[in-house]
Amino acid sequence: MKFFKVCLAAWSLALCSFSTQGQTQDSNYVVIGAFRVLDNAVRFTAAANKNGFSTQYAIQPVRNLYYVYILNTDDRKKAFNLLIKIKVETNYKDAWVFMGRLGAQEFTRTEVKTEPVKEPVIETVVVTPPPAKDTIKVEPPKIDSSLLKKPEPVKKPTGKPFYFKTVSKADGKELFGNLLLQESVGATQYEAIKSGVIVYIDAPKNKKGSYNVTAQLPGYRQVNLAFTYANSAAEKGPENENIITLTLDKARKGDYIDFNNVHFFKNTSVLQPESQNELDGLVNLMKENLKYKIKIHGHCNGTQVRESYTMGTSTKFFAMDPTGNKKETISSKDLSYARAETVRAYLVQQGIENDRITLKGEGGKVPLYPEGGTLGQYNDRVEVEFVKN
Repeated sequence: MKFFKVCLAAWSLALCSFSTQGQTQDSNYVVIGAFRVLDNAVRFTAAANKNGFSTQYAIQPVRNLYYVYILNTDDRKKAFNLLIKIKVETNYKDAWVFMGRLGAQEFTRTEVKTEPVKEPVIETVVVTPPPAKDTIKVEPPKIDSSLLKKPEPVKKPTGKPFYFKTVSKADGKELFGNLLLQESVGATQYEAIKSGVIVYIDAPKNKKGSYNVTAQLPGYRQVNLAFTYANSAAEKGPENENIITLTLDKARKGDYIDFNNVHFFKNTSVLQPESQNELDGLVNLMKENLKYKIKIHGHCNGTQVRESYTMGTSTKFFAMDPTGNKKETISSKDLSYARAETVRAYLVQQGIENDRITLKGEGGKVPLYPEGGTLGQYNDRVEVEFVKN
């Protein structure tokens, strides 16, 4: 037992040493979690390693978050290929590729060539001080203390600490994703929070003293849970946080994932350029697993009829084509179906058999976020359901 603890301590030290080293060049990381609190990143990393992954964590200095990742590579295609496999074949459905640098930033060191130093010839110089009458008395400058900037005290988070734990009903495994916190069901004001991390929440202003939390994780049915702020949970965590558990059912049979890097130009079925990397990862996965069949679900933000551009006769999947795109007024359902059609057309062009792909236009009836909110644009998306024979 003592030997095990020593090995564990050595492993932790090595992990921390690796994680805090600065990167000198941008890289591609397959990230499965991001945490404000270091302890949460450590726990998440340990849990992923128990599941057989070689997982590390490091600080993202711009956002000041600890990113937990399972791959660091210069090869962007390799990163997106692994991303798709992780999203399809594991519970890390919200994984993404971060392109940049992780770890504490280091100063660039420049080597300077120096010549051998020769011993200098030292000459004795006698300096005669000036007469006393010529001595000039210099008064030290006076500093206005009011102009000195005092360090700001570290502010403690307000409110009570909570840990929202989302678990799969099928196997009890913990899931990670975005949640919506509201003071009542259907309220227009909400706060976006993450499951799997400790968050501090202020007391609600309503008379009941309660909150409603909504989990809308890709591939799972929406769950709403109301809890009382003052007496919220029977279970407490190691940091005295209140643990709120939400149990989720699978939304559909098979694997159902959101492609969070696949985006469309507004009110069109034309893909934006950054969509290609993730779609290429899907192409490679389907070429490696010939038994996989997929159903592409297209989505829109809102249910209203709108003036849109569809592909038309254009073969440019990742750019607007004024001469080829078709302008028309169509329903949200038709636009969402056209988006699924665009994705299928690209996959077929890359060598995937057409009969392995089916389509469905969901319109705007399955939003992830409120239509008029700041995150409403993310309702414009495609999701891919995998059928494994």
